[in-house]
Amino acid sequence: MTTQTHTRSLAIASLLAAALLGSADPASAQNGGTPASLKIGIVPFTDATASGNRAVGADVAKTLQAELVHSSTLVPRVLEDAGSSIGADKAVELGRAQHLDLVFVGTVLEAKTEQSNKRGWLPSIKGQSASLDVHRMKGTVVLQGELYDVATGERLFSTRVTGADSSNGLGGTAYTTLGSFGNDSYQSFLESPLGKALRNAVADMAKRVAAARPSKP
Repeated sequence: MTTQTHTRSLAIASLLAAALLGSADPASAQNGGTPASLKIGIVPFTDATASGNRAVGADVAKTLQAELVHSSTLVPRVLEDAGSSIGADKAVELGRAQHLDLVFVGTVLEAKTEQSNKRGWLPSIKGQSASLDVHRMKGTVVLQGELYDVATGERLFSTRVTGADSSNGLGGTAYTTLGSFGNDSYQSFLESPLGKALRNAVADMAKRVAAARPSKP
């Protein structure tokens, strides 16, 4: 068997394997059957919490970008030049200009911390007892997101997710708004109940984004 004949046989075998496995893309089959990763643009989030921090929208978008890189095969990009509060048509237009497959538009609807104090008593030891003040903090973040198919302009979903976290402690910084997000205390913020609530909400949103796919032509 000549080299040319052998190569042709391998190509035919690859095509047959692709057909049997249900692959619609012969090139995909020749590359191990792994489809090309979808590219998604993330518009800076609109901050509806009145935090007063202009960096919030881009920072939350970057947090979603990092989560998608970590937990999905999508290739995310923050559309920093887009600004926040743009409409769906403009977002899709930007996606087409940058040759993206998907565009995500998000809003931070709520970000708050609730605090409470409770006094209790430690068990008595040899007739001696002591009181204990417990400081409880609960953070809640609500995000809304819309995902668009750039090719068709179709909205694939519109959804809301809620992230929450609480802790008991005797100290630490209580972040009551997103106003402290993105400053020099960023790491401290992420470890606070409000920061953890944000991370939980972003992780949930990332799962929903990763599960969505553009409509087949």
